[in-house]
Amino acid sequence: MITIQEAKKRFQGVCVPIATIFHEDGSLDLDSLASNVQWMIDQGAKEGNTIFLAAGSGGDFSVMNVEERKQVIQTIAEVTAGKVPTICGVQSTDIRDTIAICQHAEKVGIDLAQISGHYYYTPIPGDVVAWHEEVARHTSIGFAAYSHWYSGSKYDVPVSLMERLIEIKNTVAVKWASPVFGNYYDGMVAFLPKAAVIDNSAMTLTGHILGCRAFISHVPNFLPQQPWKVFDLLQQGKYEEARKLDDAFGESYSKFNTMITSESTGEGIFVKPWMEAVGLKGGISRLPSRTQAVTPEIQDGIKKFLDDYAQTLS
Repeated sequence: MITIQEAKKRFQGVCVPIATIFHEDGSLDLDSLASNVQWMIDQGAKEGNTIFLAAGSGGDFSVMNVEERKQVIQTIAEVTAGKVPTICGVQSTDIRDTIAICQHAEKVGIDLAQISGHYYYTPIPGDVVAWHEEVARHTSIGFAAYSHWYSGSKYDVPVSLMERLIEIKNTVAVKWASPVFGNYYDGMVAFLPKAAVIDNSAMTLTGHILGCRAFISHVPNFLPQQPWKVFDLLQQGKYEEARKLDDAFGESYSKFNTMITSESTGEGIFVKPWMEAVGLKGGISRLPSRTQAVTPEIQDGIKKFLDDYAQTLS
């Protein structure tokens, strides 16, 4: 199992939730998935600037069965082959599924399992701790304790609960977010000495100033140079330049994504049209995400924006 110090060293840069690709009939398109991952590696994804996240929420884990999730995880693991640190999502409402996915991920060479408690019921701290402890009894894979549940409750995870999860032997990393700045700040200060931390609150500059060296972004699925350049500027301490670069992209990126997600739910659904715009296969989304929410006008607007924006990165 990876150590905390190894995790801090290796898990730096942009953590990209890899979009899962489906055929038109809704079945998994593992060949296109592998091709897209290889494309990111060919663009320059490597240890030190990128972390891959397989079968997370951005990878539509919630609309796949366990065997499909295993196939996606294995496909990505085979392409990365140790070249890029890789995490996989193992969230489930059935702990037996979480354990099975952890065991499979460990077998195929995934570095960490992104784990949270049962995400249907309102989280109770003791239940969450018991869940993590039980999973840890059945696997040696490292844990990235995840501070978000898909309950729709906007539950703000207490720092004290995450600290209890860090004490579990498998936990070497934390993927941290909070809608309340004070809780976000307190968590960063508490966790950074104890684990590798990935910022999931879109507070990229603030997190870096506090000492966090990894942040979530879907953008490497189609334009990795943008967040890589932001990360490079952060590492150089050029915070104002990083902010300006991020803002210049983020305003239009958020506008188009909001146009999509105001019509249909999900994460994969708003990433895929950007992938299509650069010639990669994004493909359809599974229900409840409705592919029709991406209108021709939105797709054309994304393509035009990317064509114009690419000139700023050259």
